[in-house]
Amino acid sequence: MLALGGGGARGFVHIGVMKVLDKHSIRPRAIAGTSMGSLVGAMYLVHGTAAEVEARWRETMEQGILPTVTPVTMMPRAEKKEHPLIQVARQIKNQLVVSFALNRSTVLDGSVLDRAVDFLLPDLTIEDLPIPFTAVATHLETGEEVRLSRGPLRMAVKASSSIPGMVPAKSVDGDELVDGGVVAEVPVAAARALGGSVLVVDASMDIPPLEYDELALDTMMRTQMMTSRLLRERQLADATWVVRPKIGHVAWADWKTFDEMIEAGEAAAKEFFGEEVRKLEGRKVRKLES
Repeated sequence: MLALGGGGARGFVHIGVMKVLDKHSIRPRAIAGTSMGSLVGAMYLVHGTAAEVEARWRETMEQGILPTVTPVTMMPRAEKKEHPLIQVARQIKNQLVVSFALNRSTVLDGSVLDRAVDFLLPDLTIEDLPIPFTAVATHLETGEEVRLSRGPLRMAVKASSSIPGMVPAKSVDGDELVDGGVVAEVPVAAARALGGSVLVVDASMDIPPLEYDELALDTMMRTQMMTSRLLRERQLADATWVVRPKIGHVAWADWKTFDEMIEAGEAAAKEFFGEEVRKLEGRKVRKLES
């Protein structure tokens, strides 16, 4: 079973990992995905190969379909000798971001996400896919993990990818659903429920180094990332294997890192399979399919 974690642009590493799987003729028996992992996983099952998925993404970026909103990241650092007026400007920017957040329900209206998913995926049902597939979302009211394994494929992926505060929640069977990364950034449990061993691709972001001049938003984001990391590590403990590409420095909407992420995914997968082959002492790599 293949579990693909969320991470926005960092999720492009999944394509690189899948390219290595294709090279070894390894086909997963089922796929569970969170957020970007659900989108890439669904594309892989629809288009058949990682090469086709990569080509489709390139076409998407060439047409400018992806959201161009600046991601919320740690605030730029001040130099120790920074002019006082620049320091004031940074404080004002911090306040403006908070004011914007308090007066808008979401940054985007959701049409950008809908357009991208509709372009990347055909209008199919999950039941039409060649193997079992689950997109993981979060119930906005209860906070429970929701596993979408039946019904319209596009809607399942959109619900799994609806970043809270960035795009509106998606209504599925009367439930308001948001990004699965809220409770399951790595969908290990969902993959386990599909049966068998689980290979996870972790596309999470690193917690940046602590700076002397962190602002309010910096501290809020840092503590949230700490909580997410703790939950993620506990979930990863239940995985059979974990592939960890070295991409934790990349922001979720940094689409220009597309090639870098694919290369990082390939490198991590090659390293992983090399280690597993040595551990198995000559057994076929195909053993990982079980």
